[in-house]
Amino acid sequence: MSHYFYITPQEYAEAEMNCIDAFNLERRVHLLGWTKEEAKTKPLRVQNDRKKWAEVAKVNGIKYTTFMSRITIYGMTEEEAATKPLQNKKEAVKKMADAKRMIPKEWLEVAISNGINYHTFRARLKKGMDPHEAATKKLMTRSEIGHLGAKCYKAL
Repeated sequence: MSHYFYITPQEYAEAEMNCIDAFNLERRVHLLGWTKEEAKTKPLRVQNDRKKWAEVAKVNGIKYTTFMSRITIYGMTEEEAATKPLQNKKEAVKKMADAKRMIPKEWLEVAISNGINYHTFRARLKKGMDPHEAATKKLMTRSEIGHLGAKCYKAL
């Protein structure tokens, strides 16, 4: 089995013809356990030199990890990842709150302008009222609530 790890001068030459240096050929065969045929024919992975853009990102106040995650996770170009300004935390929180909002902001503003509390508006929607009615129907006074209760009691 040890002969599988011995690399002949001819195999070194074949790898060199495929632009694979001796160090990488030995590393592939001895450390990574590749077959000699695969080790000498599979091209080396091309690494991008991002030093220039990493420096631009640093000058713009963007950390290296943020720069790299913008490229690898979010698919930005190197230029965009290095030059696009960071989000303001308050704006990001507001953006997320708006994205998660269950009640449309326009209807909530209409309800508040009509003197209807947020919790009342939300309870009305939960009970099945349509947003227009929930935002515009005036609140009942205590007296009206009492008369309605008396009517319901008499009906029993």
